[in-house]
Amino acid sequence: MAPRSRRLTSTTADTEAHYKIPRTAPEALRPYVDLLARIDTAGVDRARGRLGLLLMWLADDVLSAVDEELAPFDISESKLDVLLLLMLAETEERGESLLSPSAIADYFGVTRTTVTGLLDFLERRKLIRRMSHPVDRRRIQAILTPAGRSLVTRAAPTFWRACASLTEGLDSRDKEDLERVLGKIFANMKARFDAKHGATARRQRSD
Repeated sequence: MAPRSRRLTSTTADTEAHYKIPRTAPEALRPYVDLLARIDTAGVDRARGRLGLLLMWLADDVLSAVDEELAPFDISESKLDVLLLLMLAETEERGESLLSPSAIADYFGVTRTTVTGLLDFLERRKLIRRMSHPVDRRRIQAILTPAGRSLVTRAAPTFWRACASLTEGLDSRDKEDLERVLGKIFANMKARFDAKHGATARRQRSD
């Protein structure tokens, strides 16, 4: 991942390169695309690679911007996402399956280890508690505590405003186009996770 403040846009003849923060996507992408195109030997489509690189950078910037807004609540976007999911399951009475660590990992498309780390943090903050399944004692469930519900209630308005601010400057057509394109990328990423997760599950069953 290229740090945002060191995306190369110009250099001098000095022994050390000088960097500045680019203000447009083409300005930021050009030197990296040129470099990667010289290195690449696998015949990756240049246009697709450029769009993917921009999307990855934007993902970093978006998360940083939202986390900065959530900093007063001492919570990050990824941890708040878990609390929101638990509240959603609780509110809609969607059942115990959504509350297990493995189900949370599947829902977000991340590893069980990642979710365990998130739950460890939330439990230390007393925002959730983990308990054994009432029927299968080998299974663990995560549920919100009163403190967790309170934090979601207090942080949600700030979080929602931060989400809305990410699309400032877009007109109605822009927003419709962006939602359509991001919807396709979302479906593609979920399909990739499902394919990988399914293959892993099949291997485990065959062992």
